Amino acid sequence: MIRYKQLVTYKLIDKETGDIIGSIFDVIYSEDFKKISYLVVKNDNLIRNKAPVFYEDVQFLENNQALYLKNSKIFEEKLEEDIKESFKYIDKEIRNENGECIGYIKDVVINKLNGLVEGFIITEGVFEDLLKGRNYMPLFENTIIGEEYISVSSKDLN
Repeated sequence: MIRYKQLVTYKLIDKETGDIIGSIFDVIYSEDFKKISYLVVKNDNLIRNKAPVFYEDVQFLENNQALYLKNSKIFEEKLEEDIKESFKYIDKEIRNENGECIGYIKDVVINKLNGLVEGFIITEGVFEDLLKGRNYMPLFENTIIGEEYISVSSKDLN
């Protein structure tokens, strides 16, 4: 498992040369928002410095690095592609079916092997975090992920 906030600190390296291609800047989720489809990689160029890389084309290494399994020329060609604004989980509100706020997402737990979203690290507020720490909530089968908020059934929370 890996957390989103950890993932975006990784460097992407070329498998052939060992050179750093760039840093993982963000992710692009699948249409149902339950899996990472692409990693957005940013290099040091001033213009056209971000490119999408298929999640399946990356292998994770130790020490905050990821190995790009394709030819780095493919990455350079993708720098010309426009990247749309992606869906963000961080700070998204979680509500029960009655519309009551349960908390807010502070991090996303991702399965490193396949990119599936496994769950969330949530906060219920500053004082709750100080007293009890943050909570983990798995991504339940019945969870509804919307642009405005995430809806979870109360029966899943028990």
